[in-house]
Amino acid sequence: MPDKNNNAPVSGSIPDDYQEILHWKLTEKPIQVIVLQIVGIILFVIFGLILFRIAIGVGKLPSHLPLGLSEIGILMLGSLLTLILHELLHGMAMRMFGAKPKYGILLKQLMFYTTTLGYAYRRDQYLAIALAPLVVLSVVVILGMGLLSGTFWVALLALCGAINASGAIGDIWMSLIVLRYPRAAYVVDERDGIRVFMQEINLDQVNH
Repeated sequence: MPDKNNNAPVSGSIPDDYQEILHWKLTEKPIQVIVLQIVGIILFVIFGLILFRIAIGVGKLPSHLPLGLSEIGILMLGSLLTLILHELLHGMAMRMFGAKPKYGILLKQLMFYTTTLGYAYRRDQYLAIALAPLVVLSVVVILGMGLLSGTFWVALLALCGAINASGAIGDIWMSLIVLRYPRAAYVVDERDGIRVFMQEINLDQVNH
């Protein structure tokens, strides 16, 4: 039960004096999914160009890269592992805040997800969870390029970094939505969206 003296809720719960002010679902409107996929492709290209520039400078990307069946297989496997690791990092961040994540895939939209249905996070906690894969894997990719300088693995890391950034477009989108609300807001993650809760006396702080 919440402590009536400081209104601190049990971990993962919403204070009694909070109410839902937003229920946003990505899959509610098909156009949103289409726009997300288009922007994801654009983000892949942008990050790909940036990372390959870094690969040339930091990773000393070889001028001639072997591209046989084994290399193609490694690239495909690396791409899949990047998507899986992306979701695992969401889950690790959720566990840091006391939640137990569940993983799955939305087959119709071909989207992986990590969620903790019904578990409420403070706004900044949710932002940390949403952006953890983008930040952590981007740093790992760049550091890896330096350590594996001059090898085929530098190209693989650049590709994986671009895929990770593209896969983070939904996380970035939802983070921008959540940033509209004050730090005192609570966010409940869902498979394909979010719910935002605010204290009644703070509702006038929201800019619609």
